[in-house]
Amino acid sequence: MSDAVHAFRQYLEETSRFQSYLYSYPHKTAYRPFEEKLDLKTLWAPEKKHALYLYTHIPFCRMKCSFCNLFTVSHPREDLVSLYLKKIQLEAEVVRDTLGDFRFAGYAIGGGTPSHLDVGQLEQLFAVYTDILGVDLRNTPGSFEISPDTINDEKLSFLSQHGVQRLSIGIQSFIETEARSVGRVQPETVMEPLLEKIGSYQFPVFNLDLIYGIPGQTAETWLASLKKAIQFQPTEIFLYPLYVRPLTSLFKKRGNAQDEDIRSTLYRIGRDFLQANGYVQDSMRLFRKPVAGLRESSEYSCQEDGMIGLGTNARSYTTDVHYSTEYAVAKPAVASIIDDYVAKDRADFMTVSYGIRLSLDDRKRRYLIKSLLKAQGLDSAHYQSLYGAAVHDDFPELQTLLDMQLAKEESGRMQLHGEGLAYSDLIGHWFISPTVRAKMQEYVPR
Repeated sequence: MSDAVHAFRQYLEETSRFQSYLYSYPHKTAYRPFEEKLDLKTLWAPEKKHALYLYTHIPFCRMKCSFCNLFTVSHPREDLVSLYLKKIQLEAEVVRDTLGDFRFAGYAIGGGTPSHLDVGQLEQLFAVYTDILGVDLRNTPGSFEISPDTINDEKLSFLSQHGVQRLSIGIQSFIETEARSVGRVQPETVMEPLLEKIGSYQFPVFNLDLIYGIPGQTAETWLASLKKAIQFQPTEIFLYPLYVRPLTSLFKKRGNAQDEDIRSTLYRIGRDFLQANGYVQDSMRLFRKPVAGLRESSEYSCQEDGMIGLGTNARSYTTDVHYSTEYAVAKPAVASIIDDYVAKDRADFMTVSYGIRLSLDDRKRRYLIKSLLKAQGLDSAHYQSLYGAAVHDDFPELQTLLDMQLAKEESGRMQLHGEGLAYSDLIGHWFISPTVRAKMQEYVPR
């Protein structure tokens, strides 16, 4: 057994499986200012642009949850929201004018809380999509995040009429005391009518988020939330382990000490309950019901295709450069970055100043992580066609996953298996490169 494989086995056996989310790679805490600004047109000139993904970040909320370390600020000035949307429009115009021929195969509007926008502001944002970027809303899968305290009939009607396919709402817990413990005030008398109203609009995909590991949560209360959730027949349910992260108000109250055993127990309860009720596990966090005739983008591949981000903290991806504005959590730092964004002129949007260059090794690791942590798994033949090397030669640690029965390999496809998906965060963090890991460790939270 090689030293790397031995270290990997020891890591899996001795390390908490709850590390932190690994939605993207490299992580945004590895981004740094570039030594010289990069020209946007030159950066995108050699890229495939026929199936891009579009993400817009709305960094505003009515309130900030105590566990949240997302790039967001609560109670923004109304003039700031208007200025921000005008800059979104300007940034989109620069994208249109510099990228050449391009097409979006999917989009998402997240935050923060996009439903913080009023209907007039939503009209302004969607006009950017249609009139400037040429997005065919009716035939392009799109996702929109909402919050219980900022959504209403008028906004739901607007989103439905504009072809939004996926509506996502964060509930976190149906137990009022648990919700309050993480900064959410959502009485049952308000939540149930709201979710019934959302269901009446029949969005093709309705997603509901829950969190396990909330202070005071038990197996019984967790199961009660799960049972309540499926009463509203969501197409998707995300089950998030609670991670207490620096600069959040929850961290300030209790530090980062957490009981792994209860989260492991609650994960299994949630997984088993949803699978018993017709949900298929897609990742450690995502469970979905098969939906006949659902319009999905078969063209866009998150491992290979590029992404355009609009707004603060919205990441954009080319093959070997990822970029965005700076990242922060604390309100003063977030507010400062937003102020810098709304002060930009056209020339500022034509260059890229903050991000990371991916080496060939990190491009391989990105493909590996984003493939392996999904139920569909890793296609070994396709990996070899992309990188000219066998994935098992590049990453011999993969054999350990097979030996420990955390993964299976059939017809050239390697998939996490059994308890393997429960180890997703742990597995993903192992494959972070030394260079990226060092940058993440050096990062000073703001």
